[in-house]
This record gives sequence, C-alpha cells and structure tokens, in this order.
Amino acid sequence: MLEARARDDGGYVPTKFFNERGQSILLPREAARRIAEEKVKARQAEQKELEDRRQEESGDVEVAGEGECAPLQSDAPPGPMRQIFDLVAFSGVIEMRGKSDRERREQLQGWEKLMRRHRGRRAVRQFPHRLDSLRERFPNFARVVDAIEALVAVSSDLAHGLVVEPLLMVGPPGVGKTLFVEALAEAVGVDMASIPLGAAQGGFQVVGTSTHWSNSSPGQVWKLLASGDFANGVLLLDEIDKMSGDSRYSTESSLLDLLDPRTAKRFEDQAVDIAFDASALWKLATANELGTLSKPIKSRFEIVEIKPPTASELAEIYRRQWLAHCEGHPSAPELSRAVLERMASERISPREASRRLRFTLGAAIRDGLGRVDALFEIAGGSKKGARIGFVTE
Repeated sequence: MLEARARDDGGYVPTKFFNERGQSILLPREAARRIAEEKVKARQAEQKELEDRRQEESGDVEVAGEGECAPLQSDAPPGPMRQIFDLVAFSGVIEMRGKSDRERREQLQGWEKLMRRHRGRRAVRQFPHRLDSLRERFPNFARVVDAIEALVAVSSDLAHGLVVEPLLMVGPPGVGKTLFVEALAEAVGVDMASIPLGAAQGGFQVVGTSTHWSNSSPGQVWKLLASGDFANGVLLLDEIDKMSGDSRYSTESSLLDLLDPRTAKRFEDQAVDIAFDASALWKLATANELGTLSKPIKSRFEIVEIKPPTASELAEIYRRQWLAHCEGHPSAPELSRAVLERMASERISPREASRRLRFTLGAAIRDGLGRVDALFEIAGGSKKGARIGFVTE
C-alpha cells in the first residue's frame, strides 16, 4: 500500500520515520536519499573516531605495561616513555558523566586532551649520576643530594630505569628547603608542582574535588602529570607538618596513598575519576619539625635533617647566587668579600639574599660600578631603616 501511495505521490518514498499512528512518513525521494547519506556519514565518523582512539592507545609501537617503559616517540621529550593514563577508561568516564551535560562533557574533553598527549605516556628523565653543582650551591643539603644520587645509581642498572623514594627535609625556616627543591627540578630539567599542605584546602590539592561539585577541579598531582612531559617530575609537599584537613576528605589519607609505591601506581583523582600512575614522581616534603606528624606519615619517608648553614657556607651560597645573577652581563662588577661576610653575619635567608643581590647588581650596573662594597636596600625594607641606595653601615 505504501509503495502504491509512493507511486501515486510522484517520487515520494516511505522512510523509517513514523507518525503518532505508527505509519511511515513519506518524503521526496531526493530528501530521503540525503538523509540516508547523512546517517551513513555519521556512522562512518563515529567508527573512525573509535578506530582513532584504539590506534592512539596501541600506537605505532607496543604499549608499555603498567610501570614499564616503551620506546621513545618522535613528538615526545627525550627519554624512555612510561604509560601514565588509561585513555580507554577515561573515554568511558566522558560517556557516562558527560552524556546529558554538555558543559561537563566539554570540561572532561579538555582534561582528556591533556592526558592524550604522547598517547597517555610521559618520558622518564635520566637524572645525572652526580649533582655536584647542587651540592656546592646548597652545602647544608649534602645528605639530600647523596640520597638522590644513590637512588639514581640504583636505577641505572634496572630495566625500567627508575627507583624513587619519598624524602622529607626537616629544618628551621629560612634554611632554603623550598629553594633547594626548585633548584633540583631546574638542574635535572623536569616539571615541578608544589602543594602547600598548610592551606585549608591542602587535601583537595592532592586529590582534586569531586565531580559532584559544580566547580570540580583536578588536584596538583594529576595536573603535574597531565600538563607536564615527564613521569618523574618533582612534587613538593610543602610544610607537611602544618597540613590541615577537610571534613569531606582527609589530607593524610590521600598522602598515604600517594607515598606508598604500590597504591601510587593506581592513584585516583576525585575530579578525573580514573586511576593513573603517580609512582615515578619524586616526592620531596618539607617540615619545620616532626612532632605534629603521625607515625604512618613518618614511616613513608626517608627523613633528612637540614641544619642551618655555617657562616662560611652562607657566604659561599651568596657568592654563587651573585655569579648566577651576573651571567649574561659582561661588565658585571665584583662583589666584595666584606659584603658576603656582612650578609652571612645577618644570616639572610637564601631566597631573600637572591632578591637583594639582584637589586644590588642592577643598581651597580646602572651606576657603572666595577666593585660593590655595600648591599642595596630599599627604604623601609631594612630593619635598620636604611635609606634608598647602597647601605654603607
């Protein structure tokens, strides 16, 4: 009957679209053809997307197993590659959580784009066997440098080329703990992220905020690996002795998962809602004291006491900072020994010293000085109320 009607209606054909009475809707033959072609194209596009995802997972080389390293890809940074993210699992998260929420789907797809770089893998940077420049620049951190060099030496003979242990540096404020960690990441050329555990939201910075919240966001651990290029970047857990919690999530429990090598291989971020491999990260923590830390937390770390540098060590730290600032300035002036000794007697922290030496260098270059015999001070910045310019005490 439909075929007869189609013939009578001059070029109309029945379709698979039905009205409320269950009758097939007739459309012009050309329109029906276009609709059929669009449906075929849509199916082909969907199949191609699925195939592309499978190819990205398999790649042109064999996918590395959990904790193993794969050959280097041309678009990746130097070093063997390590699988970090399960892209297939996250595709399922997108389909489940973004199916009826366009805004959420776009957010998840943005996170997927970051993880998909290098097919979900990150390079394993080969650390130098010797870190003498760090040892010379931070003489009071010699034991920490020794520990890192020892782990690098152990790693060099292993197939997967990687052994890391969490290190906790304990010492009074101002000895340069944070500055040392920053210098380490710069010296070896890896990504770095810092989590201030003394902040009220410290726990959420570790594991992110749940997708049940409208403003959910991944934590710093995920961001370091997703946005960075290296599986063994540096994660600074700053002021771990001051860590606070939230009634919705315990900072300590999230840290215990992160610091244990077994659970760190399947570390979970609440926002991303998948497990990923955070076991290769160098986890370096700082603390002023150990009294507030629980036994489980302390048991996860190799604890190294950082003593304040001696006056001579401080003078050497300042000298090297000065030389670093002078790089690229052919006419940079000489810094007198008297300035170094005066700074050491005042026990200026390395971070403050670096800042003040930079001002000193700039002012000396401006004034055409060949030798600096006094430190630059900004009015109100000195406890002695020095005027603007070089202090001549």
